[in-house]
Amino acid sequence: MHHKQQLFCLCWLMIYTTACKTIKPTMINSNTTLEEVIRNNPLFAENFSGIYIESVEEEQIIYQQLADHRFIPASNIKILTLYAAIETLNKKIPSFQYLSQRDTLWIWGTGDPAFLYDKVAQDFSFPSFIQSRKEDVILYSQANFIDDRFGAGWAWDDYPYAYQVEKSSFPIYGNRVTFSNSTGHNLTILPAYFAQNSLLDPTLENGKIIRTETTNHFYLAADLKNRKFKTSRPFTYQTDLITQLLTDTLRRFIQFDSAQRRPAENRVVVERDLNDELYRQMMQESDNFIAEQLLLVVGGKLTDTLNTRQTIKRLEKTLFQEVAENNRWVDGSGLSRYNLLTPRSVAWVLKKLPLTIPVERLLDIFPAGGATGSLKEWYGGKDRPYVFAKTGSMSGVYCLSGYLRTKRGQLLIISFMHNNFRGSSQKYKEAMAPVLEWLYEN
Repeated sequence: MHHKQQLFCLCWLMIYTTACKTIKPTMINSNTTLEEVIRNNPLFAENFSGIYIESVEEEQIIYQQLADHRFIPASNIKILTLYAAIETLNKKIPSFQYLSQRDTLWIWGTGDPAFLYDKVAQDFSFPSFIQSRKEDVILYSQANFIDDRFGAGWAWDDYPYAYQVEKSSFPIYGNRVTFSNSTGHNLTILPAYFAQNSLLDPTLENGKIIRTETTNHFYLAADLKNRKFKTSRPFTYQTDLITQLLTDTLRRFIQFDSAQRRPAENRVVVERDLNDELYRQMMQESDNFIAEQLLLVVGGKLTDTLNTRQTIKRLEKTLFQEVAENNRWVDGSGLSRYNLLTPRSVAWVLKKLPLTIPVERLLDIFPAGGATGSLKEWYGGKDRPYVFAKTGSMSGVYCLSGYLRTKRGQLLIISFMHNNFRGSSQKYKEAMAPVLEWLYEN
């Protein structure tokens, strides 16, 4: 849908089955201007806060403050990843690649994050494919993955946490181990392979699970065998581990290709349907794993190599050429503090997105105020959501960028970027509420 009259139809309606919430409603004098609402809160002036608000229909800037200054965006970088994926992948995502010669089958990954990842619907084409093959030898090669396990600027000591899993060419189980106890009497480990390397440790604090950095040995607090819980931890991605997991899961013996054969030109690329579920999980739940892997998939389509840096360089010369010189973009998820974006450049991407997919579909991908994802407890409307935006937070950083639908049906682009503060981001979330409410009403 590229026609402007279709794109900005004021009769747009979105129905939510869950009642929306208005969090911390603010009474605003109807005669108060937007500038006065912003100036009334010293947070916006005393600290490093960038603001950019624009009307999409009228292409008119409504308000800007430090709009060309660079800020650490945290997970707002996922807006760039989303646009790159939608433009590059369209409705299909490469799932895996293979080449058959005589009695040998080579397989390569594409970075597709979905295989056996419990956060998205499962596609069983790869297991069916492997189990149907007649070749005597199946070799897994990761020669097309020319990258590091972590992104540039990621915190090295965050390796034990589920929000920072390792990147890979052939993800499996979300590159993590799930520990659960649904009854309080039955400790379960998935994949089961890791049970042999998991030990109960009575010296650990209640509920704690740790992993040594360079191995896949897990140590669990002893009380976990008697309490209900579910949690996950990343595993470190090793070639012999992946072939073992594939062998156990697929019931076919799969070996690591020690020759590390690159994907041949005559290989077959198997694609699967790509729906918005993957995008919603990335944007609404701020799934870093999906964001990183999607950027690798995009790179595979553009350069035939899974490498985040190469992918971003190619995108900056093509899709993001207009704003590339204003930004520093280093990863797909926003885990890195090396990322720097300006509020205006974020708004540029937000203007491009509705030209690529219909507005209704786009707003359904973003977190909705008072209804879904990271905005479930914030900025809810009285009757239905009016804020559809991606949050981004880390220590000293809170950002909110996306769309706002006014009472009259007008679509606005908003980008708030707050950096270099101490303490909780709660005060910034509260400070933005009256601004968003004023925009909705006026």
